[in-house]
Amino acid sequence: MSVVELVLAFVVLPILSTSYILYLLVAYRGPTISDRVLAADVFFYSVSLLFGVASILIRSPIMSACTIVLVLWAYALDIYVAKYLERGEMGD
Repeated sequence: MSVVELVLAFVVLPILSTSYILYLLVAYRGPTISDRVLAADVFFYSVSLLFGVASILIRSPIMSACTIVLVLWAYALDIYVAKYLERGEMGD
């Protein structure tokens, strides 16, 4: 393993794992709906970062597509919740 892979495996991944727990805690117990949505967004973007790091470690370009799909899904969640908070209705 190269130095970059060692740093990714033993420094970045434990920090990301700890942050996931904190993001999910805020998403579950957030004081307002906006805080919960923001925590969910950061969680999704962090998971996509994890997929990117994992794709580097296992040398798999297919996981890059997973990161793109996950980021687009998080963006769609933002649009949907923003519409709900603005108008108070779901769908359409």
